[in-house]
Amino acid sequence: MPINPMEQYKTQAANTATPGMLVIMLFDGAIKNLKLAIKAVQENKIEDAHNAIVKTENIYSHLLSTLNEDVPISATLKQYYKYFLRRLLEANFKKDESILNEILEFSIEFRDTWRQAEKNRHIQNNAQNPNLNLSVKR
Repeated sequence: MPINPMEQYKTQAANTATPGMLVIMLFDGAIKNLKLAIKAVQENKIEDAHNAIVKTENIYSHLLSTLNEDVPISATLKQYYKYFLRRLLEANFKKDESILNEILEFSIEFRDTWRQAEKNRHIQNNAQNPNLNLSVKR
């Protein structure tokens, strides 16, 4: 069976990503599935909505289970992720677009925050080690 180049690219990207980039990828997946769920609810495609919501639940369950409890912000993130999971269960039961939109907004905000943190980390690393990444033009 031929290898799908896009799947191969995604696998390679995940295998070489920093922990922060992996979190961003997870939020990207949650956002994608929330948008699919919202569209499915609008089109009354109940099974498609259910599947997309379950995928989002799985992402938030993974984020919750991989929190580093030694980092102070983890306690706050844990509460958010648990809240998102409760709301996703409710959204799936009710097929409620407004709940999905609420979680979508939070997911975008969280993803963008992680992106900025990862960018800041990258800038800080480059400032501390200017010769670390010679492949990037300055």
